[in-house]
Amino acid sequence: MMEPDTNKHSNLKNRLNWIWISGIAFLVSFLSAVAFIFFSKQLDDLGITGNIYYIILIPLGFSSAAFLAGAMKSYASFKSGTSMPYGELNLTGPIVIFALVVGGGFIMPNFNKPAQFDLKLHIIDENNEVLQSLNEGSVTLYIGKNTEKQDIHDGEVRFSDIPEVYNNKSVGLTLALRDYKLADSNAITISKSIDYVNLKVVKRKESINTFVRGSIIDEKGSKVKGVFVNFQSGLATCYSDENGDFSLNVPLPSGTKANLELVINGVRKFNEDVTLSANTPINLKIE
Repeated sequence: MMEPDTNKHSNLKNRLNWIWISGIAFLVSFLSAVAFIFFSKQLDDLGITGNIYYIILIPLGFSSAAFLAGAMKSYASFKSGTSMPYGELNLTGPIVIFALVVGGGFIMPNFNKPAQFDLKLHIIDENNEVLQSLNEGSVTLYIGKNTEKQDIHDGEVRFSDIPEVYNNKSVGLTLALRDYKLADSNAITISKSIDYVNLKVVKRKESINTFVRGSIIDEKGSKVKGVFVNFQSGLATCYSDENGDFSLNVPLPSGTKANLELVINGVRKFNEDVTLSANTPINLKIE
């Protein structure tokens, strides 16, 4: 006669165990999802992708549905008629909880998402005109601890998803562009209320100095030290060292032809024009 009570007690115990297990699983999944929402930036800095959050939603939905499975039964009904041409589907029970948890999980991250805005830069010259034919180079923007690099197209550079906390703030930048450099400092003030920010650049001035190097040997191939090296009648001078090598800055652009005179003990050993180059050494043989 006591067997029904025993079965009832056993079923209740199994149900309580099921509730405990599913409840703990729900709590762990829920706390993990919350952590991904509110600590997304820190986790991203650690290299943990935010997509894992959406994977967590599945066990979170299952555990919440399982938590209620022992107390609630799933119920579904469908009604249709002339007033409801497409019909009406009613769902209750754990399956609804699963749908609400997973669906709501896709919406919740947007609540904590910071406001953002886009930024457009115009590359302008010294005459304040946009360099619309410019399709090379890049601009790197330093926003807090983040770095974003974008290429230049038609004289414009576009940056997106800049946190609104940097609105009307000064941020650092660098320009990588052949033949041009920034006219002002490496910082600009960005704002979401204006269509674009002008970034003025100027042409690089060609260096008037050429670093020249070379060596001097005699007819036997031995290096000669103490040779007086004279460019353009005293424009730039030096002496060869113990290894017969010399190096100096000549205040003329690379590619220029300049007169070079070599003198040993007052005797001129060489007097010809040479082409200045920072890449090609001038190696000479004297008698």
